[in-house]
Amino acid sequence: MKMVTYPHTIDDTDARGRQRNINKRGICAQEVQQEALDVLDTTLKIYRSPEASYDKDSVVSVLLYAAATSSAMESAGRSLQDSPSPNTVRLSLKDSTIEGVESQLNKALVSRGVKGLLLHPREVAIDLKYIPYYGEPKEGEEDFIWRSKAYKGTTRFFVYATCYVIKKGKRFTLALRACRKSEGLLGALKWLLRRFFNVGGKLICLYLDRGFYSVKILRFLIKKKDIPLCMAAPQKGKEDGNGLKALVAQKGPGVHPYTVSSKEDGRIAVQVAVVGRYLKGRWGKHKEHFAFVIHRFPFKLKALFEKYRGRFGIETSHRIMEKARPCTTSKSAMLRLLWVGLGFLLHNLWVWLRWACVSLPRRGGRVILDRWFGFFRFLSFLRRAIEARYTVVEEIVIQPP
Repeated sequence: MKMVTYPHTIDDTDARGRQRNINKRGICAQEVQQEALDVLDTTLKIYRSPEASYDKDSVVSVLLYAAATSSAMESAGRSLQDSPSPNTVRLSLKDSTIEGVESQLNKALVSRGVKGLLLHPREVAIDLKYIPYYGEPKEGEEDFIWRSKAYKGTTRFFVYATCYVIKKGKRFTLALRACRKSEGLLGALKWLLRRFFNVGGKLICLYLDRGFYSVKILRFLIKKKDIPLCMAAPQKGKEDGNGLKALVAQKGPGVHPYTVSSKEDGRIAVQVAVVGRYLKGRWGKHKEHFAFVIHRFPFKLKALFEKYRGRFGIETSHRIMEKARPCTTSKSAMLRLLWVGLGFLLHNLWVWLRWACVSLPRRGGRVILDRWFGFFRFLSFLRRAIEARYTVVEEIVIQPP
């Protein structure tokens, strides 16, 4: 198997004439597979009897192959000749609970390269991921099915909240929460913040999606926790009315007092920052205004839009995660969570391997060689290593009756 060689990565000699190895550069398919197995082996609880024909690594390899090929577990298991059957994999997961899988996935998310990232205060983004759900929920899982605007032929969704660290070169998903209707979005937000601080995180500023815009959440963040934050605010109402749209139209750029109100939760006074962006005729517009609820924002106002724009990295990670999420028609909330978590785990692993092995050190920060090791090549390496280990089915023989 050919391995890519990078420039300026040979052994060097220090001032005393001794040989030293700078850092291992480059990576091969087998190393990608082993790193993925190590992450899941130490966190994912899959029981296998000592007398079983296949060990835990074999079961996990089928899950990884389904993710690498973005296929269903049934298809992945039947594509590999010497791997466990799909039924064997299902039986290995049958005793798993959604609470247990959620806990295991969150431990795995902070297992590679994340501890060092949290030594210093960081900017953090929290976002929501909606995955369409079709049919009626299983008994006992109604709490995980949310209703929202129609999308892809349904108004029912699984909702996942993610906590994401914003840093150039290394952007990791730190925590994942399957949202429950009984706890609401505020409960999911509390859980993610608690998880972030429990793993040693320190906060510079919290960036929130407009899906969190509500009196209850703003009261918790501003009045109770006093957290520095920037939250996108939906511009509703009429330009000649009393809503946020009127504030933007009448006041223009700047920081203005505003009252967010709700029939159920009352009112809260906030600061709304309005920033403009020149579009230079794109989409038939010359200028557009954006509104953000801010509290103790630690940067200058002119940097607000670019700072919040950095939050878009979490949306990019969501799109990349979709490429590594196995397909399924299962209604199981546990299995759906496992597939979403597996996609985020592989994204984290790719970010770490790219920084650790496919980069060149220099003063001021490493240069990451993106074009050498993109996410699709990472998945290709993983797929090829698994195929080499378990042999791909390449022939179907039909016996005559």
